[in-house]
Amino acid sequence: MSEQERHDRFTQLLARHQRDLYGYIFAIVRDWEDANDLFQSVCLVLWRKFESFQPDSSFFSWARQTAKLEVRHFLTHKKASSPVSEEVLNALAGTTLDAQSDEPELYLAALRRCRAKLCAVDEQLLVLRYVENLSSSQIADRLQRPQPSVCNSLKRIRRWLLECIEAEVARQERSWGEYS
Repeated sequence: MSEQERHDRFTQLLARHQRDLYGYIFAIVRDWEDANDLFQSVCLVLWRKFESFQPDSSFFSWARQTAKLEVRHFLTHKKASSPVSEEVLNALAGTTLDAQSDEPELYLAALRRCRAKLCAVDEQLLVLRYVENLSSSQIADRLQRPQPSVCNSLKRIRRWLLECIEAEVARQERSWGEYS
């Protein structure tokens, strides 16, 4: 396989599974900034090790195993107050959304509904952070707000979004149960 073909194949596989892989990482670290950093690190490691990927195996399983190792390394170095055990990592690996599952779409639809409920200021903060990829200090400079205030607002918004998404998904699952 030529270098270009290898690059194209990797890009195609990563694009197909990036949401699920990011979801797996976020499910463990529960922090958007940490998850973003870890996802980027995992992608670099995956690219470096792509030659070891067996084409007839599951890319997502292979990538998830790599992510598990990177998350464990991150948590060890971060000295998390409540370290994640191997059992928890394995349980999350088993319950993380598969690419063939409809669940990612369920969560994305819930996210869209929840974002629609945000006030304009909160939506602006999300766009600056996750679309424009600005740091909290860059956002503070742009909005002329104290940096701790921006951090606190982003944490509050993420926490609210998580709770909203979980409630939306639970509501959707309950309504499906009524029709079964």
